[in-house]
Amino acid sequence: MRSRFFYGRVIVLVAGLCYGFGMSPMYYSWSMFAPRIIADLGIDRAGIGGVFGLFNVLYQCVGLLVGLAIVRFGLRSVMAAGFCTTAAGLLFLGRADTALDCYLGFSILGGIGIGFSTIIPAQTLGQNWFLSHRALVIGVIFAFGGIVGRLVAPADIWVLEHSDWRVGWTAIAAISMTLAVIAALLVRETPEVLGQRRDGADPDRPTAPLPAEQMASVADQWTAAQAIRTPQFALMLVCGVAYSVPWNTIVPHLTLHMMDVGHPEAVAIGFVGTMALISIGGRLMGAVGDWIPPQYALSVALALEGLGAGGLLLADDTTLATLAIAMIALGFGVAYISTPVVFSHFFGRQAFSVTTGIRMTITGVFSGLGPWLAGLAWDAYGSYTVPFVGLMAVGLAGAAAAAAMRHPGAPPVSA
Repeated sequence: MRSRFFYGRVIVLVAGLCYGFGMSPMYYSWSMFAPRIIADLGIDRAGIGGVFGLFNVLYQCVGLLVGLAIVRFGLRSVMAAGFCTTAAGLLFLGRADTALDCYLGFSILGGIGIGFSTIIPAQTLGQNWFLSHRALVIGVIFAFGGIVGRLVAPADIWVLEHSDWRVGWTAIAAISMTLAVIAALLVRETPEVLGQRRDGADPDRPTAPLPAEQMASVADQWTAAQAIRTPQFALMLVCGVAYSVPWNTIVPHLTLHMMDVGHPEAVAIGFVGTMALISIGGRLMGAVGDWIPPQYALSVALALEGLGAGGLLLADDTTLATLAIAMIALGFGVAYISTPVVFSHFFGRQAFSVTTGIRMTITGVFSGLGPWLAGLAWDAYGSYTVPFVGLMAVGLAGAAAAAAMRHPGAPPVSA
């Protein structure tokens, strides 16, 4: 007798754990450890931003390779290999003596490992296993990132009080190795491999497909080669830059900026944790894409994120700083979920991993430049005014691009 237990429930938990504990401790700890790394290794802010920027470039720019690897080797193998690579990089980072060591351990090995183990695999699992509540499921999976991100702040403060940043990176490496084992044992590519259907639907149901299934069957006809030739794909690239660049630029510089405007180190670190915590609400709010066209939710989110980036110029006031961080976090959270949902909604399952990989590869370059350029601006002018104004403009441009998108319908018929 076939089991009635829907394995997609396990997939949501496994994908959430792998994403949350795979990405957040590494991603947020760089900002939190940055003041101590500067003091110990003598790296300037352009260097701090450059290390984080190259990390951003690589974890996103390997996206196409990740998509192709998933098609060739399967999600389970790709995720396990990625976590092992991350662990190797962080063990090396724990012994860093120079900026070059940080680039090799954190940026190169860590970036490649994160790229292969977290974002694209988690998105792919969510949209492979669910349809009717796809946005909600992806939001729940990525909410783990915000939950873990909030826990990282007190954990890192404790590490800095009782030891140093090197021990912190070694502990995160151990977490990555644990996740490699979890992925290898529990990840399953699609419901079909277990004789199940998306959303846990009865595999023997002979009735006509539901409206959502009918729309998905149309979207599933798209190939990646067809999708990348559409104006919708070009607009999605703009949106990808608009949600990724502000967040990835602000995170590595936020602790430093808050200390610059007068907040104590522990409070400044706490703001990073607060931003991660509030982003949980945004990620869950991304579920609105199950009920309205997700590109409209994306437009509002990008405007909110951009305006929040500009609001950081007033961060010397605690209330205004919290408001700006809340806007950034909510906007990013909704955009983070809405972006893959729009891709899946427009172009379906067949093209998803490759189109997402291409999008992340292209936007990753801009995401990597943002932290480095912000650091250069501070080194030159002693202020983040120019970067934050620029990030606000980027967010608003993305909001306009998202508002202009319409569903592409069925792919063109080959002659």
